[in-house]
Amino acid sequence: MKKYILTILLFLMIFLPMSAQDNRKTLSDLKEQTSDSLHLNHNHNGLPFKGDKIIDTVKVKEPSMYAWKITPRLGERIFVPMDTAVFDFHQSMLVEGQSVAMGYLGNVGSPAQSKIFFDRPEPSRFVFLDAMYLWRKNPENQYFMNTKVPYSNVRYQSGGGGQSAENRLQTELTMNMGKKLNVGFDFDYVYSRGFYNSLSNKQVSYDFYASYIGDKYKMHAFFHNNNFTNVENGGISDLDYILNPDAENIKRAGFSGKSLDIPVRIQDTWNKLRGRTLYVTNRYDLGNDEEEYMVNDSTKAWRKKQNYIPLASAILTTNYTDQRRRFKSTDLYLDDLYKPLGDSLARDKNNPKYKTDVNDFMSYYSFKNTLALAMNEGFRDWTKFGLTAFIEYDMRKYSMPGEIPGLHSRYSDDALTVGGVLSKEKGKYLRYKASAELNLLEGNDSKLEGEVTTMLKVFGKDVSVKANAYVKNIRPSFFQRNFSTKYWNWTDEGTNYSNTRRVYIGGELNLPETSFSKTRISGGLETVKDYLYFDSNRDQKQESGDVQIYALRLDQNLTAGIFHWDNQVVYQKSSNQNVIPLPELSLYSNLYLTSKIAKVLTLQLGADVHYHSRYYMPGYEPLTMQFYNQRDVELGNFPVVTAYINLHLKFTRFFLMMYNVADGMGNKESFSLYRYPVNPRILKLGISWRFNN
Repeated sequence: MKKYILTILLFLMIFLPMSAQDNRKTLSDLKEQTSDSLHLNHNHNGLPFKGDKIIDTVKVKEPSMYAWKITPRLGERIFVPMDTAVFDFHQSMLVEGQSVAMGYLGNVGSPAQSKIFFDRPEPSRFVFLDAMYLWRKNPENQYFMNTKVPYSNVRYQSGGGGQSAENRLQTELTMNMGKKLNVGFDFDYVYSRGFYNSLSNKQVSYDFYASYIGDKYKMHAFFHNNNFTNVENGGISDLDYILNPDAENIKRAGFSGKSLDIPVRIQDTWNKLRGRTLYVTNRYDLGNDEEEYMVNDSTKAWRKKQNYIPLASAILTTNYTDQRRRFKSTDLYLDDLYKPLGDSLARDKNNPKYKTDVNDFMSYYSFKNTLALAMNEGFRDWTKFGLTAFIEYDMRKYSMPGEIPGLHSRYSDDALTVGGVLSKEKGKYLRYKASAELNLLEGNDSKLEGEVTTMLKVFGKDVSVKANAYVKNIRPSFFQRNFSTKYWNWTDEGTNYSNTRRVYIGGELNLPETSFSKTRISGGLETVKDYLYFDSNRDQKQESGDVQIYALRLDQNLTAGIFHWDNQVVYQKSSNQNVIPLPELSLYSNLYLTSKIAKVLTLQLGADVHYHSRYYMPGYEPLTMQFYNQRDVELGNFPVVTAYINLHLKFTRFFLMMYNVADGMGNKESFSLYRYPVNPRILKLGISWRFNN
């Protein structure tokens, strides 16, 4: 606890003095400025920009609160809407709501993987945390804010009760200390006991953040701590408990029909992950943004230059991360579940070697510094683009169990990356961004990415069109190349893994919005070579050939008075289902009506469904915390239906839902992952209460 208190005090000591910086006296210090105009793309107040129009700032009403995210390497600001959506609040609180089709263990806080290939993030340096990506926050996920009054928000959700209750509490507090400095705090607590035996989650995460947006100096700071504990059960022992509960073998077992009574494959087994991130990015604009002028015949004063854009900016970003993972088990049986690991052991449960304790530990440490110089777009009339060059050094350390029990081997795997970004972010009819980077040390990682956005006129209306592509040569991370635990071991020397090569091209089309329809069409094609995956034996393999994945997605919202029908449909195809299994058809459909009660209470009443076609859905392996492919049984073609009511009153949002209404109906293939069923029918509720004072 002492080290956390010291960290907070140090954090405040560094950043609070910035709010008291004393700048040179300007005319605005002597007299209220009322006639100067600003270019919105470079508003000194840091407000979101729109187009290239120069307007009078007297007519600009500064919002009381606005938010943005940043790019992690260069700290560039990307303005985003606040989380104040009136509709579909219930979906934002569900794991299924994070993608059109999600696979997870069943309860809140579980390891998860999107079943839409292009929604999956790239593997990280600490692959054990990848399955927890929904619950851990990175600098690029953080909302930074500017608010005239202190702002706080409390979100709470609950489902079930007793031995199966799942709860999540999220709190947020932020305030400005002057016009330029903002500080904030977030807290996230998950306690989910689960509806199946030995499958529960307990998570505590919190973060502190700060931003300073001055005329020439800008800073973003972020500190995050995560502490995850997942109790593992390896999935249910027999799928017939869900698919065919009336089967003779299930009846002989005396099954009560309750989900908590279904036998599972592992007990007394835990995955624990703890980690921290400390991130600071600084940006200083080079050049003089003030000019001297004559107030009268004898008096001079200084003022800000109108529409000033600095020639260049110097950027320094520091990112420290450490993560630790411990796998513990006191009841891990080497039966058919881990037959590949213990073939030499007798199958006699009275043999003490048959039951064995596990206590494996591995860790990752990274200290990354990035230095960049950016030439800013528009500092001269002829500079229609921005250009940034950077160099980045990432010092990485790893540890994992060694050959001698109780000892750990330590390794280094540093990276020195150089690259650049060419971008045009102004203008209505053409915007683009291209980036390139290369690791100069061992591995030769390289990435080339680009996107172009333009506007077309169709029947007199604007149509937004975007195309994007990338070529990536990615070296497998250290724990993909080297892995050592009590049971599984492999090394780069023994496998000689090649770099994974990924080539992608895709696009997006936003059709003109009408009074009854809003439509977006997107899609892409990717070719992957030397793809790493886990086979049906849960061993890591590399596919030397090419695998093609293509997808087409339609997002369409239809409206007729108070009636609404929102749809998201994804068709995707994998050329090798043994390597990258995917459902061909996935959809989310939401049918609801809206109304105002007493002119102040907004009501949304409806039902929605998540559905995907049948396929060999992956399983999840607790020992590696990775998803693996299986060819035992195809699952799917089952709708997860939710009936709900959402209410919105000023700063309060509330939902009440009946989750998985179709439980036990149809083909009964209500599995989220192989051996992991969807939670049974359950009543859930949630509330979001926002304070602005």
